[in-house]
Amino acid sequence: MSRFHLTATATFGLEAVVARELEQLGYGNLRVTDGRVHFRGDEIDIARCNLWLRSADRILICVGEFPAPDFDALFDQTKALPWADLLPIDAKFPVAGRSVQSALHSVPAVQGCVKKAVVESLRSRYQRFRFEESGSLYRIEVSLLKNLASLTIDTSGDGLHKRGYRQKVGAAPLRETMAAGLIQLSYWNRERQLVDPFCGSGTIPIEAALIGRNIAPGIARSFVAEDWHWFDRRIWKEARAEARDLRKPRLTLPVLGYDHDYGAIKLSERGAREAGVAADIEFRIQELSDFKSRQEYGVIITNPPYGERLGDPVEVEAAYRVLGRVTSSLETWSIYAITSNRFFEKHFGRRAPRRRKLFNGKLECQYYQYPGPPPPRPEETLPADDQVNLHQAGDAPAAAVFDPQSIGDPWQSPDWIEHAQMLLDSFEWFVGRPLIPRSGDPEEEAKRLFESPMIVVSHGTQSDPILNYGNRAAMTLWEMDAPTLTSMPSRKTAEPMHRDERAQMMARAARDGFVSDYRGIRISSSGKRFQIHQAIVWNLVNSSMKPSGQAATFTKWSPISENTETSADPSPDGNPRDQ
Repeated sequence: MSRFHLTATATFGLEAVVARELEQLGYGNLRVTDGRVHFRGDEIDIARCNLWLRSADRILICVGEFPAPDFDALFDQTKALPWADLLPIDAKFPVAGRSVQSALHSVPAVQGCVKKAVVESLRSRYQRFRFEESGSLYRIEVSLLKNLASLTIDTSGDGLHKRGYRQKVGAAPLRETMAAGLIQLSYWNRERQLVDPFCGSGTIPIEAALIGRNIAPGIARSFVAEDWHWFDRRIWKEARAEARDLRKPRLTLPVLGYDHDYGAIKLSERGAREAGVAADIEFRIQELSDFKSRQEYGVIITNPPYGERLGDPVEVEAAYRVLGRVTSSLETWSIYAITSNRFFEKHFGRRAPRRRKLFNGKLECQYYQYPGPPPPRPEETLPADDQVNLHQAGDAPAAAVFDPQSIGDPWQSPDWIEHAQMLLDSFEWFVGRPLIPRSGDPEEEAKRLFESPMIVVSHGTQSDPILNYGNRAAMTLWEMDAPTLTSMPSRKTAEPMHRDERAQMMARAARDGFVSDYRGIRISSSGKRFQIHQAIVWNLVNSSMKPSGQAATFTKWSPISENTETSADPSPDGNPRDQ
């Protein structure tokens, strides 16, 4: 078992983002609570997480958790913890505290009790009466929540939002960790244009460039744990060397940051130079009303003025209206804005399909999300109609048996996450009920849809529509991995003699919005034929209600024996029969 119980703290609303970052770094068995993500690790994990986590505030070592209904329990349990294993004889160990809904509500008294208990614990090991506290810093925090005490030591020092590239900031700046969280909650990736039309001191563009280049956010700063006597300095050196090796080349499409304030643009340019991403960002003095773009697909992520700390309320509302007007023609773009102004949607002119509560400092904000359609995937050259890896009845079976392990987890791609949102939103719009329970962020919903036992597939709007989505159940049923499924015309999921009735069904769905009673015969890549029952087929539309294809789902199907055109009814319990 790893040596430490570690905790990554986070701003309320960003816990899931931090958990996702930890998963991408290879950590499992995560436990998420309000403002914290718990996991286990060693010294190398402390170094890697401090260097790499973009939306976390700090990395803490949890020394102990226990009930503390009174000061005696708090003192005795704290004293019993192995403080001398972590704190040397000359350690400087100030104690910070907080108490929420606990009987011990006096924070100064709680801090004093913990300090005395730690001293007593150290005395028993070091046989000293006084401790000079002249050495390295080990900042202890005692947190009481409903009489449950948590004792931690901070490994980060300065908060992780202090990347080292921003020495000066403009008015009402957005924290770097929040900016990174907004980007990671969006569908942006390095292949798309990203624009911040209210860039201020450039935090969102700089953080986006760091993400696009895969530059570790903490690579240019130091951490308090580097000075600890038991922490091998070679670990930090190796972690930084690894981070430098993982950097990606310059962005093909530069990130764009606009602001009408000359001083803000100069601060932005300075920050980008300090962060090492000046070549990946174009900052420009420009009014919002002058914004336009030739890019067909792009993303706007911005922190506009709120009217609380900055800006005249009338001017702020006017800015929202201009933002709505200049983006109204960008039908294929995704728009994201964070603000505490509760009338944003009214002035912007559109209700947000999704919103998320976040705290920018002490201000409660909403993150308004207007996702556009995903860019079309590059279409590969397709084989001749009769040579596709779909065997007609009576053909020889495929030489290789389909391996379900080849499916992998394609849903983690930003394009798949974005497409899943369109599938779910369109189903709810046309059918009048959710396809799956809607909760969590887009990535959580994308995973839930992909792992659902129901079959879900979709195709685009081409003249000969290409499949562009299938969940794990669909890929298993049709015996295809993601690259194969998403490069094939959807008509080839059926045999030629069944394609006319399939086309009639799709035309009916296009006319009526959806159909819920479809029954038809399909064929897998190895030639297995099956009949689907009570399928729902619905139209796909993007956030601007522009047609974007069609999708289908069903939970009942039954195998068809060789040379048989009809099939038995599905199992009485209605459960799918796995092929």
